[in-house]
Amino acid sequence: MLLKSKPIAQTMAYARVRIVDLCAVAISVGSMIAGCGSDTPSNANGSQSDGSVSPSSSGSNMTSSSGSNMTSSGGSNMSSSGSNMPMGATPTSSGAAGGSSSSGAGTQGTGSTAGTGNGGNGTSMVDAATGDAGTGDAGPVSPPDATVAAGPQPDCTPVNWSNPHMVPNPTVVPVAADAGMGKIFDQQAGLDVYNYEIDEFFFSGTSPVAYTTRMVVKKPKDPAKFSGTVFVEWYNVSGQIDYAVIWANSREYFMREGHVFIAVSAQQVGANALKNIDADRYASINHPGDSYADDIFSQAAVAIRTQSDMLLGHCMPVHAVIAGGQSQSAAQLASYLNNAHPSAEVYDGYDIHSGSEPASNDPGVPTLQLFTMTEGNGSLGDGPNLVEWEVAGSTHNDARITERGQEIAYAAAATGNTVAACVNPLNEFPAYRVYNAAIDHLIRWARKGDRPPAGMPFQTSGGSLALDSHGNVLGGVRIQDIDVPIATYDLNNSSSDPTNFIGSLACNLGGETVAFSAADLMMLYPTHDDYVTQYTAAADKALAAGYELQADHDDAIMQAQAAAIPK
Repeated sequence: MLLKSKPIAQTMAYARVRIVDLCAVAISVGSMIAGCGSDTPSNANGSQSDGSVSPSSSGSNMTSSSGSNMTSSGGSNMSSSGSNMPMGATPTSSGAAGGSSSSGAGTQGTGSTAGTGNGGNGTSMVDAATGDAGTGDAGPVSPPDATVAAGPQPDCTPVNWSNPHMVPNPTVVPVAADAGMGKIFDQQAGLDVYNYEIDEFFFSGTSPVAYTTRMVVKKPKDPAKFSGTVFVEWYNVSGQIDYAVIWANSREYFMREGHVFIAVSAQQVGANALKNIDADRYASINHPGDSYADDIFSQAAVAIRTQSDMLLGHCMPVHAVIAGGQSQSAAQLASYLNNAHPSAEVYDGYDIHSGSEPASNDPGVPTLQLFTMTEGNGSLGDGPNLVEWEVAGSTHNDARITERGQEIAYAAAATGNTVAACVNPLNEFPAYRVYNAAIDHLIRWARKGDRPPAGMPFQTSGGSLALDSHGNVLGGVRIQDIDVPIATYDLNNSSSDPTNFIGSLACNLGGETVAFSAADLMMLYPTHDDYVTQYTAAADKALAAGYELQADHDDAIMQAQAAAIPK
């Protein structure tokens, strides 16, 4: 195979020091172009992420909130609707415990507590639950009078948590639904599809100075669907507003698995921006500065663990709290892990995505570090409590992050952020499939001690990424879309308006998609069956390696079957 080399867009130092700051650029929202958008972003094989077929996707027109078009090499429209449910996952899970299900084709799983759950697609878990085939998850604890109610019942068993370092417990107050303009500033697309709801809370304390900020809670309406895991994202503020990038990438995963997702306004710029967005609703926000952000983030976890009845609802006991951040907020989270975690120990695991590495490869708690082609390989390597995945085909920002960020782009007028078009189509590689698997492995690691599989680093040549004959990277964590490609996914992009700083950052970090020509596709895959057969075999390999979840695997194959390849 012919090898090509191409300079890495960002050096390791830039990736961790600069990029970390540029981050969510795509992530900015209201400033977006890099990564926020619809629930049904276009994938390279020509279908939407919900499993329904979209018109062509080797290329698509992405219309930004400002009205500018980003045209990829084909010509179909990328849908921004966001209410379709991905194939291979149903909002009502067959696993009785918190909507969880097994990673294999499970029959029935029986837990150590009363109740049973059915194994199936997906991968979240309930403590001490094992299955006969595919590790199906346990059902919930039955109420005292189990004969009264039929169907899955919520787990009402309290969880005793010791707060080992006596981190202060803040005061939590619900934000009235009709406060101010009556709108929670956050992404809300797709919640109804999975029977989820969203609530907002102010929490106040001292850190050591007085503060008031907020957290946004997304949870299953049915407590019986709760998995027992709460994922807490440190809002990214690269765009000067709060943007939950991990939620944007993986919300279908969180909801189909029954996890509660909470985002925290830990930094001053995001908290203060809320006052510009809705002065009445967020009048009580008082953030003393980012030097207190770590304390605020710690106290948020204490509230989640000890005030779950208020934040989540009755009979939703919290068994694990996982922290996550992407890009700018990943850098903040890595600093938190190094400096605040040892004296707090309120989080059970860390998802650090496209940000700085921990101080060592044994941060003392399960930590999964994700790198894209933009950042290149990590420098630490795996250790006792660290697993690093370099994801082939992925970029720091991409089309999915940019599109989904536009769901909250109404804040652009309040922040002054603008949307800019990129010169080339943004990267449409479905990296979210790998990200979903990574989060799922991290949760299992934190709750059950099941260490994630190791990932291979990117191959390099002369200090640059080594590329195959198609221009795609060699090495790294690989799924079928990079091994049976229909496009080149690289780092080459820029803004059509170089004077737009935010737009330039978003585009420069967003990579590009170069669709293969019809002639090239015919050479690679003479018939549609050839393509589907090769794609399915590669998907099976990724699933077996642990780099893709069953639901995403099944959805991907359905998309491949529907794709017009070869053209």
